[in-house]
Amino acid sequence: IMRSLRNTERVINNAGVERIAAIEREKGDALKIEDIIGEVAGIYPRVMTDGDMDAGAWSCGMVIGLVRDVPTCRELIDRIMVQADQIIDERLARLRT
Repeated sequence: IMRSLRNTERVINNAGVERIAAIEREKGDALKIEDIIGEVAGIYPRVMTDGDMDAGAWSCGMVIGLVRDVPTCRELIDRIMVQADQIIDERLARLRT
């Protein structure tokens, strides 16, 4: 987003970013920061404190392109435990032979 303002930013795709993209398409080269300021300024407190994930645009790094799923905490811990059990079993099997 914000490419026409020469302030390109990689962001997590959410409803706020969709609103910004729509404004950018509508305004084109006439876009001014004032047109989107409510969607890009002061967003982190609303996301982090209030949990409003669609409050607006929030930056991310290139690693976001590698995210394939977002498990719940329980699902993540369960996956880690299954993988840990497999690793332990494999290593113990090697010790027994």
